[in-house]
Amino acid sequence: MKKTLIALAALAATSAFAQSSVTLYGQFDAGVYSLSDVTASKKSAVVYGDGATFSNILGFRGTEDLGGGLKASFDFQTDVQTNNGGMNNSGLFRRQANGSVSGGFGEVKLGITTNPIIATNGALMPVSGNSVSTLTSSALGYADFYNKNAVTYTSPSIMGLVAQYQRGMANNLDSDTAGSVTAWSLNYTNGPLALRAAGQDRKAGGVSSSSNASTSAIGTANAAGLDKKGTVMGASYKIGALTVAVASMKTENVLIAGAARTEVKGNQMGVGYTTGAWTLGSTLTKAEDSSLTNFQARYALSKRTNVIGTYGIADNSSLGKVNFAPVAFNTGSAPAQIVTGYAGTTNVKTTGFGVAVTHSF
Repeated sequence: MKKTLIALAALAATSAFAQSSVTLYGQFDAGVYSLSDVTASKKSAVVYGDGATFSNILGFRGTEDLGGGLKASFDFQTDVQTNNGGMNNSGLFRRQANGSVSGGFGEVKLGITTNPIIATNGALMPVSGNSVSTLTSSALGYADFYNKNAVTYTSPSIMGLVAQYQRGMANNLDSDTAGSVTAWSLNYTNGPLALRAAGQDRKAGGVSSSSNASTSAIGTANAAGLDKKGTVMGASYKIGALTVAVASMKTENVLIAGAARTEVKGNQMGVGYTTGAWTLGSTLTKAEDSSLTNFQARYALSKRTNVIGTYGIADNSSLGKVNFAPVAFNTGSAPAQIVTGYAGTTNVKTTGFGVAVTHSF
């Protein structure tokens, strides 16, 4: 009898353990790039590039089955700079540091996580990545990538529609709105058709410990004393191996290259084609008389490893309202920047070409 009880206890313990899991995951993207005329003085160089398509990350997440259709989860994610072993200077887990409970009602998440407008922006074009989506969101000024002090609700899919609402709290005892952010997204999928829309309203002000106060002058901060508002929307349609997409973006009251802009608008169109191990794509982004053209060729060596060729052309107008860079690189500064002195330049047409290896686990 005693042996039977011990066996039952061991079985119960094993069953409980099986209901919980912790996963280590990550992503690697690095290559060599040739940059032409990338500064006002028309300097060119061959550089080591980090994160041109996918951000280099390391994270761990866990899930526990609570029973009754409920699950508890957590996610912690950090940057990895492959050229120097450093990380982003904005914090160890600036990307993800959150816990959540999910079930038939959807998911409620507590903690820093991706802004819905950024997640939607990244999904608009068929062949995207940092050299399209990150450059676009940064140049147009809605690049508040992760919301702090956030409570995020994601609905279940209802007839193909998934909604998300996020509130980043000010944590400011003098004002419950100064520095706060409200963001949302809608994603509708019906067979080959996908419709996406998202927006954010980031309140001005706040203190250094508030939710989202920013002093950056490169497209992330509110114009002084004003609320920053942004929207993105787009549609894509799949025809066999071919996918086509269009999108529109708008930001109000934002700092662009240190100057306040009342309104900045942009439009995008893209195409992607998959055949065998190859994925080919091109995206054109136009905003305030500047443009970014991106071409990509991806070859899958396996399900998790790819070779990616990228060619970007940034044609920036003399107006200086929007400045694109031709290729995206991570910009963390600990212990050293990836590429120093590299940014979009007014009234200069710049190009970037390179080949990278990517791997996920």
